[in-house]
Amino acid sequence: MKDPLVLLVDDDEDFLHIARRAIRREQYPVDVRTMDSGAEALRFLGLAGNGHSSPPPPNLVVVFVDLDMPLVTGWEVLRRVRQNLETRDLPVVMVSSSARTLDVRHSYDLGANSYLVKQFDPTEPGHFLARAIRYWCELNRVAGWAPGTESHTLGRPS
Repeated sequence: MKDPLVLLVDDDEDFLHIARRAIRREQYPVDVRTMDSGAEALRFLGLAGNGHSSPPPPNLVVVFVDLDMPLVTGWEVLRRVRQNLETRDLPVVMVSSSARTLDVRHSYDLGANSYLVKQFDPTEPGHFLARAIRYWCELNRVAGWAPGTESHTLGRPS
């Protein structure tokens, strides 16, 4: 059985680097794929709309997506995930430096499963994200997946 796959999307390369290091330090059995744009994430998820897309990998458990990215925002990624039959049940966690109530509310209105405000802790950089990944991959249960079953998917065939 493949390790659960997490997609982390953020246009801030420094944030992605810190996140990858924090996740490695925690030694979770998880495959983390990072992407630096919403457009790249849509292609990976099979939602690019170019007619040449394939469905996301069956071991994809959750998508963490930055809210504020150029061209294709995190909200647009979320909107497209929710509109597609293949991906609409995929957990999506919005990640942002914004704690504005309007941003949080709009994210949930669009169907976000969670909203994380980026924490900048110099003693444990990126640890908040590693804890969130652990929650989604080890502790949370979604329909169609549980440890020891044949798939980490949300009802998608593996």
